[in-house]
Amino acid sequence: MRETIHTIVFQEREGGGNPCPVTLEADGMTEEEMRDLSARTGEESAFLQRSTRADCALRARYFVPNGELGLCVHATIGAVSVLVRRGLLTASPISLETGLGPVRVEWAWREGELEVSVDQFAPAFGPEIRETEEIGRALGIGPDDLAPLPVRSASTSRSKLMIPLTSRAVLDGLRPEFEELWSLCDRYGVSGFYPFVLERAEAGEAVCRARQFPNRSGYLEDPATGVAASALSAYLIAGGLVPVREGWNRCTVYQGQAMGRPGVIGADCLVENGAITRTRVRGRALVEDCAR
Repeated sequence: MRETIHTIVFQEREGGGNPCPVTLEADGMTEEEMRDLSARTGEESAFLQRSTRADCALRARYFVPNGELGLCVHATIGAVSVLVRRGLLTASPISLETGLGPVRVEWAWREGELEVSVDQFAPAFGPEIRETEEIGRALGIGPDDLAPLPVRSASTSRSKLMIPLTSRAVLDGLRPEFEELWSLCDRYGVSGFYPFVLERAEAGEAVCRARQFPNRSGYLEDPATGVAASALSAYLIAGGLVPVREGWNRCTVYQGQAMGRPGVIGADCLVENGAITRTRVRGRALVEDCAR
């Protein structure tokens, strides 16, 4: 029976995180119906269907108010959390069919909490952008507010523009000019701006704060963005901008604090022989039934 469950993913503390409705047994729903549900809630929404592939357990489709996404990490974490808590998934890992292809998802109970990790793809990067005046103008900042790190696009599934800033005060004080920002997203071929501050970096461990301004998604800012956090982690590690060790390198990203919706995302890169060979996003979800 079709049912929609409310989840909140990547919550740091009460009131934070990224909400996501998860619809079970969504076979037969039209794209218009899925988009309308997302538009009514104003949130990314996940729809679980029978897979069209023999190598995948389920198919997941993801919608925002303005259309469909190939992959949404926090919606995947929310969806898998629902399935595990309902007893509909009993073994880890699984392969999930998405618009970007099969995605490996693992889950485990840790100290009584369910943690889900979603694999991403090989990282890809654009060239460094040296003329940053328009980017600064779109964010309402000056050249002295940019940290001495590269401004460039990065992706482990969807491309985001990495914009390093000097302080949390600058990050929290951003007041974008959205039409200009969206125009620059189109120019650089990215799905959003990801301004961030690198707060701490040790061998294999980094801590950042970030905000995400998506390109024409139907809302102006996202409180927690797994694909962007994963891209940021790969950007830092591949660029030699943080100390790197062999094995898993972990990046903790705090996002949504400036919106009053504090979230925390785990974004990891596996480094073998000096190269990134695997990327993943980790997180937890609160799950509660909601009326449909």
